[in-house]
Amino acid sequence: MDDADPQTTYRHLLDLWTSGVRDYHSLLSDYLTANSIFVAAIGFLLARQPLTLIFTLLVIILCLFGVLMTLQMAIVLGRFSAQTALWEWRLRGIEGDARWNQPKLFLDLHRYRDQHEALAEKGNDPTVLQPNWALRQQHRWWARRDVSFPLFFGTVYLLFLVWSLTQLVA
Repeated sequence: MDDADPQTTYRHLLDLWTSGVRDYHSLLSDYLTANSIFVAAIGFLLARQPLTLIFTLLVIILCLFGVLMTLQMAIVLGRFSAQTALWEWRLRGIEGDARWNQPKLFLDLHRYRDQHEALAEKGNDPTVLQPNWALRQQHRWWARRDVSFPLFFGTVYLLFLVWSLTQLVA
């Protein structure tokens, strides 16, 4: 990569980063939809009274598939998150080179989003962009969607599974 034209490499990495972010959000949306449908189906089945053996077994099967889907969600989203972070890291490396004379968008993004530093630009209004509370919280909690969403859905599936198994035994 040292011999390659930094502009060309930068454009390729920017395309990879952009498609990675898009694919991550698309997959997240798909997994949220699938998990929501599974949870709604389980809830619908559990709302049937009296709960028969066949519906209890169906809930157990749906819960087991839900747990597997949640594990897949965690692995796939974690992989996409790591891959996108790699492209971003490479882009910051190119921008940090002394020969780079273009805007340093990813260095600024990193300073603003990750290091919570204010950005200043004289020609802009306002001239200083301060990171706010939501940005700091987003990076701590919301940015960890590859952990928080699988943990949430996994907990829901396990609770439904335990309840169904107790109904089966009782």
